[in-house]
Amino acid sequence: MLALKRRGHGVVFLRSDSEALPHDIDVLHIHRGCGSREFAFARAAQERGAAVVWDEDDDMSSIPKQSTSYRRYGGRRWQSRLIAMRRLFGHVDLVTTTTDTLAARLRDAGAPTVVTVGNYVPAEWLRNRSPCGVAVTIGWIAGLEHQVDVERVPVRDALGRLLDQRSDVHIHTIGLKLGLRHERSTNTPVVPLLELTERAAAFDIGIAPLADIPLNRARSDVKLKEYAAAGLPWLASPVGPYAGLGERQGGRLVTDDRWYEELSRLVDKERDRRKLAKRGRKWVEGETLERNIHRWEDLLTATVEQVRAARH
Repeated sequence: MLALKRRGHGVVFLRSDSEALPHDIDVLHIHRGCGSREFAFARAAQERGAAVVWDEDDDMSSIPKQSTSYRRYGGRRWQSRLIAMRRLFGHVDLVTTTTDTLAARLRDAGAPTVVTVGNYVPAEWLRNRSPCGVAVTIGWIAGLEHQVDVERVPVRDALGRLLDQRSDVHIHTIGLKLGLRHERSTNTPVVPLLELTERAAAFDIGIAPLADIPLNRARSDVKLKEYAAAGLPWLASPVGPYAGLGERQGGRLVTDDRWYEELSRLVDKERDRRKLAKRGRKWVEGETLERNIHRWEDLLTATVEQVRAARH
């Protein structure tokens, strides 16, 4: 939305306590919310002839019971949310999401026209990074929901072995704690979204382990784009959004049984890290919001025109 605003479009951000819609809008964009407030706004927008677009970027239906997010979003809460979504869909003209897999699941949930628009990074997130020194820092940007991945992918054991065997390796996570009791394993609990790549630029390698579960198959590839924007080579599981990516995008795919070997290999070879980072930078320069904002622009314009034509 900020990128659209910079291109000259009028964008009004509704506050959480907003009680009314502006009268002169062409489209109401709702991200994820489907409660009574969003329902009232969507109905009011349609009554005024505006298009209504609803956006979702996570598969809330597939959160594993072992996840810390399950109590908040899964089980009965998901069933209640599904009912609210279907009610809201009656007043929605278009649903957008980030992957074809998630698009199919939303259609199964009753969504109307669903279009996939990828996740992109702002151009200002791209960093010109220099190596930080002799030590090598392996970093992971991981929300708390990735605890399931730690339990199912043996990456923690691989990182622990590296810490025990090599004095030049440091581990740092943003978000999730790994539970490694070592002075060279550190954690930053929370980093504001707009500061992510600035913080990640302090790493030398970015990792993205994923267990092969339905939730992860519906994710987007934005984390690898964040690493590439920060100037990092990356290692990732060949699951969901990462399958099919590789050295041309600045990294390598790692099967569950190869995390120690592939981490060791990349730690040892600074030249490989530089080469992969350079390729990642070239890739992500084409994956910025600024290069792809026309996708949103064209989609929203077409939806507004279709709604106007249907109502006249």
